[in-house]
Amino acid sequence: MLKKGQETEVTIERLAFGGRGVARVNGFVVFVDAAAPAERARVRITRVKPQYAEAQLTEILQPSGARVEPPCPLFGRCGGCKLQHITYEEQLRQKQSQVEETLQHLGGVEVPSPQPILPSPEQWGYRNKMEFAIGKASDGRIAIGFHTPGDFRTVLDVERCLLQSDQLNAVLEFFRHELDALARREPEFAVPYDPVSHEGVLRHLILRESKSSGQFLAALLTAEKNSRAIPDLAQKLLRTFPSCRGFIWGLNRGVSDVARMEEKVFQLGEGWMEERLGDKRYRVSMFSFFQTNSRAAKALYDVVREFAELSGREQVLDAYCGTGSIGIYLADAAQRVIGIEVVREAVWDARHNAQLNNATNCVFLAGEMREVLPTVPTIVGGKFDRVILDPPRGGMDKRSLKLLIGIGAPILVYVSCNPATLARDTATLVAAGYRPERAQPVDMFPHTHHVETVVKFRREISP
Repeated sequence: MLKKGQETEVTIERLAFGGRGVARVNGFVVFVDAAAPAERARVRITRVKPQYAEAQLTEILQPSGARVEPPCPLFGRCGGCKLQHITYEEQLRQKQSQVEETLQHLGGVEVPSPQPILPSPEQWGYRNKMEFAIGKASDGRIAIGFHTPGDFRTVLDVERCLLQSDQLNAVLEFFRHELDALARREPEFAVPYDPVSHEGVLRHLILRESKSSGQFLAALLTAEKNSRAIPDLAQKLLRTFPSCRGFIWGLNRGVSDVARMEEKVFQLGEGWMEERLGDKRYRVSMFSFFQTNSRAAKALYDVVREFAELSGREQVLDAYCGTGSIGIYLADAAQRVIGIEVVREAVWDARHNAQLNNATNCVFLAGEMREVLPTVPTIVGGKFDRVILDPPRGGMDKRSLKLLIGIGAPILVYVSCNPATLARDTATLVAAGYRPERAQPVDMFPHTHHVETVVKFRREISP
């Protein structure tokens, strides 16, 4: 039996979902941080559970052929980009395997004709939205970055993040300098929020950038609004960066660390920007959902269009539609698209986007899926022929999934960013008479363990 603190030699078999290496000691599973497939290593056991153990890599005895030098100096200290020590080709192989295994083992089904994973067009600088926490550095200056793994009280100062563009890195440095200067002028305001005591003011910085135009938005979230300097900071931001389309100052007094705006205090410029996917144009607001990797999103939507088998006569339900990006992308090939989204700001964007693209056959409704969906048949005037699902990472609640199954659409296309919840919902769909025909993984998040998957379901049992 393994014990905490014990050192042992292992061979890494593969990567588990989450990015940790999988090894076995006398058949007992050991998860190893920062490991690469097919390498021999010495590890120290850090935790022992009844079904598995966790370990820290102490020495690489025989490096994997897939191991590379991580380009980020914060690798191992920052909680993101945990796979950057592995070649991109190997990352894709591991993600493909994880999707297939998760669907088979957790979903209890085998998806036929698996498609090779589609790579991201960009491996670095691909993110169009970044959320940074604000804290205090060891020398007392303002730190803007990410919480260190296992310690949500500490913010690791990030001078440059390789997942965002050079422009956004310059904006990040601007805010670090300006907020630090503000802390000297208004020390009672420019105090980082403490997630333990729930005291302090500065909470989050959010940056959002259009990959097609280079325009960006910035938002600062605080717990209080007792500062007169923020409007001046906003003016300086727009003067310094002509591509800045707008700045928002918002309040978040909630105790959770989610970057959510409860009240808008001040806005300079517009609260939205425009992004393009193929020949489609989209208005994206600061807090609306939009795919984080714009260029990979087009590849994802092309898969959805192919799987939906549209001929121009179908009525399509775009569930969890966000800013309407998928529905509008399919609108040219459908008779009508009805989108449902709980975030009202996103629905406003979706309606504007429909006008922007002359998609007069699109209707977008705001509200909870389980509340809005029962009223939709009166709007459509008939049955849905296709259902497109793109739920949050946590998947769907049972009632909403039951309602969507009850529609009885011949084809259902499920877009998921979480293989585990996809597998859970797949099992429910199979039990209800839907057969998975094809699955297509798409890498929207290089150097992280996250992977997007599109699954096409065909109904075998008539409702």
